[in-house]
Amino acid sequence: MARVLDVAKYILERQGRITTLKLQKLVYYAQVWAIADSEPLFQDTIKAWGQGPVVPALFQAHKRRQRVDAPDLEGDSAGLSDAERAQIDRVLAYYGGLPPAYLSKLTHYERPWSDAHKSGERHGHKSPSISVGAIRAFYSKATPQELEADYQMFVARKVMDEHAQSLAYLAL
Repeated sequence: MARVLDVAKYILERQGRITTLKLQKLVYYAQVWAIADSEPLFQDTIKAWGQGPVVPALFQAHKRRQRVDAPDLEGDSAGLSDAERAQIDRVLAYYGGLPPAYLSKLTHYERPWSDAHKSGERHGHKSPSISVGAIRAFYSKATPQELEADYQMFVARKVMDEHAQSLAYLAL
């Protein structure tokens, strides 16, 4: 099994210099889709922090940086199997071109993070874990495209609700 730093290093080799926020979200999506397909890529725990899903071991490796590049991390992507690389490549093909803030909002909308975060708030935990079981249950039922479409509909409804009066006036 790979280490989170190996996965992050591979992502950075493919993406180039990116924000640490985007790196965390891409690592998260690599892990959740690996879990949905079969087994986790790495054993490190994912936490439901305020800014979205975070792998603390990765955070420790890049803290105090806003952007990182492959040489900034100690990981070794050569240790990844061909199947692990293919899994990460599929994630990058879908999520890699999306902006960091959008990825963060997308993860906030999805149930594994939102449920863990809400549970942590109720029980006074600042850093609740997102379980592999919750990840598998949620992500094995849909594709990335379906989940993003659900999120976009949520945003559209929210905008429509916020501007209902103006929209009704324009419809006259």
